Amino acid sequence: MQMLRFIIANPRGLHAQACARIVTIAKGCRCRLSMVGNGRRVSARNIVAVMLLTATMGATVRIEADGPDEESAIREIASLLHDGLGERR
Repeated sequence: MQMLRFIIANPRGLHAQACARIVTIAKGCRCRLSMVGNGRRVSARNIVAVMLLTATMGATVRIEADGPDEESAIREIASLLHDGLGERR
C-alpha cells in the first residue's frame, strides 16, 4: 500500500474540476484508490464522494493506493498536486 499526504494549496480547494482530474487518474488505474479527509474515507473513482470531502485550502488530505499499479497512481496524483491541480499559470 502506498500513501501520499498533502495539503491543499489551491485557493479554491478541491472544486469540481480539480476533483474530476483526480477521478480521471483513479479510473485509469487498476489499483484501489481512496481519499481520506475530514474524518472520511471515499473512493477516488467517485466524483461526488471526492467533492463531499469539502477539502478547502489548507486542508490535509491523504491518498491511499493498493494494488498492482499503486506506485504509478500515486506518482500521477502527486504530479497533479505539484502542478496546482492543473491551475497554476
